Amino acid sequence: MPLPAASRRSARRPRAPSHATLTRLLAALDGDALDAVIGAYLAERDHIDADGTGSAPRPAIAVDGKALSGSAHRGQRHRHLLSAVTHAPTVTLAGAKTNETAAFRPLLEPLDLAGAVVTFDALHSVKDQVRWLVQEKKAHYIAVIKGNQPTASAQVKALPWEQVSVAHTVSETGHGRRESRSVKTMAIAANLGGIAFPKARLALRIHRRRQESGKRQTRETVYAVTSLDTHQASPADLTL
Repeated sequence: MPLPAASRRSARRPRAPSHATLTRLLAALDGDALDAVIGAYLAERDHIDADGTGSAPRPAIAVDGKALSGSAHRGQRHRHLLSAVTHAPTVTLAGAKTNETAAFRPLLEPLDLAGAVVTFDALHSVKDQVRWLVQEKKAHYIAVIKGNQPTASAQVKALPWEQVSVAHTVSETGHGRRESRSVKTMAIAANLGGIAFPKARLALRIHRRRQESGKRQTRETVYAVTSLDTHQASPADLTL
């Protein structure tokens, strides 16, 4: 006996899972395991020419902490998320529900970082973690240096920056603001004592200017060091 026309159309057309089915599925998943699998897949897909020997750009990953919008309620503070995010295109490779330095190594441990450049702010500029990153993960780094590394900070700031010309300048406009950044670079002479930071090859001085709509212009000077040398990265590559 032939099926009615409506039944034939229903048999041919796949039905999307119901809201209740999707809810049960997502509730049954291990969120951390899913995050790790997706991050590993994205890292593998985007890890192209990681040794920097070909024409493709060297992969760059930023370790960055953010407060989650809307997570503060009933007297509780904002929750923080520490993420490993590719610079371009922007892809989140891994995340952890914390912004503490102790999460830095577990966050990056599962990722293939050989030949990639990992960037991070002063909070994560910890010598033991940087040694692990270079020696164990075979990665390069660009580390912002501030007061939590007082010796390295004093050494970098004391370099003769006034004798060095600006090597690269970039300007960007968007989201109601205009920002420009200029960078100076200086090779670190190991035979003269170098900088008190593991595997540092270049010192950087980045000057930022930001003009937000309706507000006064702000200026900031940031110092950093990197394990890359002048043959491995151009000034444009180092403009954080």
